[in-house]
Amino acid sequence: MEERRDYAVLRFVDQNGWSYMVNDYAKGCSLMEYIKQGIRVEKETVFEWIRQLSKQLEQYYRCGNEDAAYGYVNPYAVIITGDGMLCLLDINEPENEELLKQMKKKKLRMLFVRKERVLSQKTERLDDLYGLAKIMEFTAEKCLDPKAFTRKEERVWKRMLGKCYSSGKNAIKVLKNMQKEIGFLEREMERPRDKVSAKKILLAILAVCIMSAAIIGGTVKKPETKAIAADQDQSEAGVQEGATEKKETKEVVEQKGDSPYLEMGLIYYVAWEDYVNSLDSLDKEMQETEFSDAYRVVIASLEEGSIQQQEEGLNAEDAVKKILDELEKRAEKIQMKVYLYQYPLLKVSVLEESEKWNRLTKRIGEEMIRRQAWYRWDTNGEKECEVRKYLAESYFKLGENLKAAEQYEQIRKLESNEEELEEIYEKLQLIYEEAQEYEKVWEISREAVEVLPDSERLWMNYLERYCENPEMERELCAEAVKKAIQAVPELAESETFKQLQGKYKIVIDGENIRVGE
Repeated sequence: MEERRDYAVLRFVDQNGWSYMVNDYAKGCSLMEYIKQGIRVEKETVFEWIRQLSKQLEQYYRCGNEDAAYGYVNPYAVIITGDGMLCLLDINEPENEELLKQMKKKKLRMLFVRKERVLSQKTERLDDLYGLAKIMEFTAEKCLDPKAFTRKEERVWKRMLGKCYSSGKNAIKVLKNMQKEIGFLEREMERPRDKVSAKKILLAILAVCIMSAAIIGGTVKKPETKAIAADQDQSEAGVQEGATEKKETKEVVEQKGDSPYLEMGLIYYVAWEDYVNSLDSLDKEMQETEFSDAYRVVIASLEEGSIQQQEEGLNAEDAVKKILDELEKRAEKIQMKVYLYQYPLLKVSVLEESEKWNRLTKRIGEEMIRRQAWYRWDTNGEKECEVRKYLAESYFKLGENLKAAEQYEQIRKLESNEEELEEIYEKLQLIYEEAQEYEKVWEISREAVEVLPDSERLWMNYLERYCENPEMERELCAEAVKKAIQAVPELAESETFKQLQGKYKIVIDGENIRVGE
């Protein structure tokens, strides 16, 4: 193990919305020295490291000048103490000379500093975020197994990296959002998984379809997943060509039961968005050709990303209506597979902006919600959230705003993406304001800044409502302004706030704030 030494470090204390820096000493080793030992850690440990680093950088910014930057974020500038906690190195302390020499080496700077900054001493907050992103990639590569992340964790991880690489001006907001993202991942890992995932259900259905196809002598292309490869042997002979062979195959299918190809085609799309195998399977459907042809038009439109109008046969609109009418007749038969059959219809209905397609979206969405189509397919609320979003948008576009609000009320309980949630709160405030339901406007406005305390847009909405109300005491308005600035310190420097400041005569004198003078 690397020998622990005493290093001059920075510690932070938060009080009344402000942060204060304390110079201290800590016994430990640098993150780089720790990683060089080749120690593998759990992903929870890496998440905790990044959470601590993002928190300390945020605190550093909140106790410095407006544009103060730490200077050089890299693994030598991070100290791991004996209890596993991280501290930022005091890079201005001569006692840390040994680590500072390592940090100045060009080879290291090329790894953790933007190319245009390698030979420069100038640093900005965007350089700090760049270094943090590089530390994230470095620790994940050196300390974790290659497949440690789940797909959801990988999406969140990449989202955080993207924000670090592309941001600078709103560094505090980025760092706060990262802490929330990591908190979300930690809660996900702690949550018990008592439901079977949608992907496993689809794999099980596909396995049955593959075996059925093998019985009738069909060829099935398997998706590139280890689960299927492990469970299924290579299928045998291909489907024979020619009218005679097709007729014989159809007769065998009728004797054996339902043809598997229709559901196989839907599974390839719903599970993997595999358009090639989806369309190929639908082409092989011999028992319900009209039904499969209608779905083929839907999947082809989804593949192109636009509504396909065919010169011969069904167009997409007629295909969707035909399928919906048929599904009503099969309600009992497809009871546990509603999501599989209706999800492609919902997706194709939102491709085009027109009243007739909005009405189709409304019809499909209402039916999926009435039957809770996502039941047994949804382990974390994502599919329910998606269905409700499409339905809410169709209501909104059709002028049925209060119905849209009912869906947004449900969505805000399910949505985990902060940017999406921010838009939902704004839409709810707009709808209730137009409906003159002002109590609900206030309720949503207050809840919005409590749930998303780092959102400048939501705080500005909140302050505007406070200050424009002549019946609101000015002392309460001043308290609201103070609360907003403590939550988002950079808000005070934004152009929108300065306009609000002039409009309502807001005076800021240190921690003393007055409104209406």
